[in-house]
Amino acid sequence: MRIVIKIGHALFKDDSIDVGKLSETAEAIRRLRDEGHKIVVVTGGGAPSRSYIDAAKKLGADLATCDEVGIWVTWLNALMFSIALGEASNRSVIKGFEDLERQLSTVNDKILVAGGFTPGQSTDAVAALIAERIKADLFIKTTDVEGVYDSDPAKNPDAKLLREVELNRLREIISGEEAAPGKYRLLDPVSLVILERSKIPTVVINGSNPENIVKAARGVEIGTRIKF
Repeated sequence: MRIVIKIGHALFKDDSIDVGKLSETAEAIRRLRDEGHKIVVVTGGGAPSRSYIDAAKKLGADLATCDEVGIWVTWLNALMFSIALGEASNRSVIKGFEDLERQLSTVNDKILVAGGFTPGQSTDAVAALIAERIKADLFIKTTDVEGVYDSDPAKNPDAKLLREVELNRLREIISGEEAAPGKYRLLDPVSLVILERSKIPTVVINGSNPENIVKAARGVEIGTRIKF
């Protein structure tokens, strides 16, 4: 299968890098590559991005500049992840569609790793566009919770995990999320439009346990499936 995996807050949830978790996640994705899957990983900025963006705001940066700061952090996270992948990666971070096209045409058995592309565009949207471009069979979005809940589990201890969610219902759930640099937590509206128009099978899982990525790729019922 062709699989796009978005990794963000589940892996980069602290300002310091959890080398052990980074290595475990890379090892899990290498196993999927060894099973014959073609994989593209897109890294978000996570907590480090938010720290840099907050600092940039205090220094007087406008929102466009804050977006640019966030993108640079996603590139650094992508580089760290490509290092963790070892020989399974070609150690070249995808930073835009020209990079993507070049690597798709020249790299055969390597796991491709991308960061952010454009200011004002979340890495969720980048991952969805890449999934559309490669005609992905599966899009895996990792979070630091078990999947999609009917309300924010961080605020509501009685929030219910949804094993399947219709697209319109998901839009309602995320409608209250803040659309600002470094604030994307679930899936932003732009990514949903892209996934919907291409009908890309999508699952939202807890990426804190790397084995969940393997299970999702193998079709195990885990996390939340999005119905288009």
